[in-house]
Amino acid sequence: MEDDIHANWVLVSGVVLFVAGVVGWFVGRSMQGRSPQRTPRYPQPGEVWWAAVPFRETAGEKVRPCLVLRGDGQTFEVLKITSQDKSQRHDHVPIPTQSWDRRATSPSYLDLSAPFRLSRGDFHNYAGPVDPGTWHRVVQVHPVGMAPMTTTPPGATARLAGRALTVLSSLAAVAGLVMVCAGATIVPWLGRSGSDSEAATGDDRPLSRIPIAASDVGSSGQQLDSTLNGRHFPVSTGFWVGCDGKAASATYQLDGKWHRLTATAGLDVTAPADVQAKLIIELDGKAALTDTVSRSRSVAVDLDLTSVRMLTVSAERTKGSCGTATRPYGALGDAVVHH
Repeated sequence: MEDDIHANWVLVSGVVLFVAGVVGWFVGRSMQGRSPQRTPRYPQPGEVWWAAVPFRETAGEKVRPCLVLRGDGQTFEVLKITSQDKSQRHDHVPIPTQSWDRRATSPSYLDLSAPFRLSRGDFHNYAGPVDPGTWHRVVQVHPVGMAPMTTTPPGATARLAGRALTVLSSLAAVAGLVMVCAGATIVPWLGRSGSDSEAATGDDRPLSRIPIAASDVGSSGQQLDSTLNGRHFPVSTGFWVGCDGKAASATYQLDGKWHRLTATAGLDVTAPADVQAKLIIELDGKAALTDTVSRSRSVAVDLDLTSVRMLTVSAERTKGSCGTATRPYGALGDAVVHH
């Protein structure tokens, strides 16, 4: 009786696997033939694009020109441009429009306050380059540049996924036929993925692999190879330094799963030599560490994270001059969260 139940279970499993393999094969073939509608090229820093920019204080968005600051090929940070007269606002500057909108009869205004983060799908079409004078003012306020990472050409991801799905589906269909015809025993690796995932949850983890819930200035949280106060830290977590009177901050979502944070905090050798910054690390909104860091001064970080849900790292320039940067000034060397 037990053998019959086992044989029936294998037979049913084989039929399901075969059907899933056939369906997956057709889906994979369809994905390989698709060409997603995306912008013909990536926006670049210093370019003006028409894009769907969200409103800052209310829901919704508006297609308007915007100036691209930085990006990684998938997400970008931009400053919005408005045709309204903002000459009385200190956080707006006039921007000539003739280089990218020949129909304009008067200058527009560029909002220099906090950038907006857009995805590639939010961009509609390229308008033109920004004038050098305006760009020079922008780089004094905001970090600019493309992140040093490889991006996938439009449509390549879908085609690669389609090929992988086709191959896997073919294997699944063959395996299903074998199970139906021969009543084969269950392959041991079917449950391996789940067990490996559960075992991995008990490991310590670099801070750069913890999800960021919010980041207001710059793209903090990426893994860097840094040198802090003469010491090399190949696995560091970067953090931006606010240089315009406002701290740059990033909040990590811990959800009470971690016990301790260890790191060495400082400014990387790529930061200007005269810059000093005030570093604050908060645990659920309460300051747990406040100190000054520079290229010649690093500080040890050893914090109890028991029951902590949110960890915020913020830094603001207190001395020196900032310049154009394509990567964060600050880094948490060997930053690791422990169970």
